[in-house]
Amino acid sequence: MRPALLCLLLCPVLLAATPRAEPYSFQGVERVVAVGDVHGDVGALRDVLKMAGLLDAQDRWVGGKTHLVQTGDIPDRGEQTREAYELLMRLEVEARKAGGRVHALLGNHEVMNLVGDLRYVSPGELASFADQSPTPDAPGTPKGARGHQAAHGPEGRYGRWLRTHAAVVRINDTLFVHGGIAPDLPVTTLEELNRWVLQDVTPGQPPGGASARNGPLWFRGYALDDEATWDAGLTKVLGQLGAKRMVMGHTTTQDGRIRMRFGGRVLFIDTGLSTGYGRHLAALELRGDKLTALYPEGRVPLLIPKARAPSVSVQSPEPAAAPRPASRGAKPR
Repeated sequence: MRPALLCLLLCPVLLAATPRAEPYSFQGVERVVAVGDVHGDVGALRDVLKMAGLLDAQDRWVGGKTHLVQTGDIPDRGEQTREAYELLMRLEVEARKAGGRVHALLGNHEVMNLVGDLRYVSPGELASFADQSPTPDAPGTPKGARGHQAAHGPEGRYGRWLRTHAAVVRINDTLFVHGGIAPDLPVTTLEELNRWVLQDVTPGQPPGGASARNGPLWFRGYALDDEATWDAGLTKVLGQLGAKRMVMGHTTTQDGRIRMRFGGRVLFIDTGLSTGYGRHLAALELRGDKLTALYPEGRVPLLIPKARAPSVSVQSPEPAAAPRPASRGAKPR
């Protein structure tokens, strides 16, 4: 086969499989701050970042070399998704200049927006994207429908940005992910996990991990099931990925506090940050093996329990797997 023809056949596959330049693993980070689901509430996001000492009064990065991890679900339910995107996009640049990093991970709601499943998008949120398309909305369609689609497309301002993001990162000895990494996945490395998720939002690729029932954006086994069911599997996953613990959002704690399970090897940080979930401001700080919950009333050390921690209490969960698109009137959790 001629080289030119071989390139035409293989180049699209190779490009789709090429990992991003940004690494998925970081070592020697002195301070990490992690925050959970934002759901369109940029005010709550700003407040929790200021509480953690990462923003000043002008919303500029003052976190120095700190790594901020936002564990996904920036969009949906609130009307300030676009403002939250813009804030994190700017902070990515400012943090890097200061020697730190911002890791805005993909959650199931980012992917739903990228593939056009708008069941959780509020009218005001949708309308905020109206200027992103030069074509007016079709008669009888909601304001901003075409702008939202354009903005989240592969060449759109936010679609292009989100498609560069990871679903899973490891910082020092901690894994950060939206839903959780199940032990029975068909991929076993950070690079494979992230490529598998991005298949679902990459044109021309087969179905991947973003819509898989036990994929890293949807899995709730560590949050909802008996610990004995997943104890061995969790040990396997942490060993494969070279980590001591896993930090995740996705499953909202009912009391607005950060929760631990599996002897402190799993932490849940979706405390209901957005106003729609009670505006429970909370962040997790990691300094080596010292873990601290940050709340408006102060810092609370998280001691690793000797016995198994009780199951995390949750609000009504979303479906265990990515649902099929429904009409805008449908509002399943």
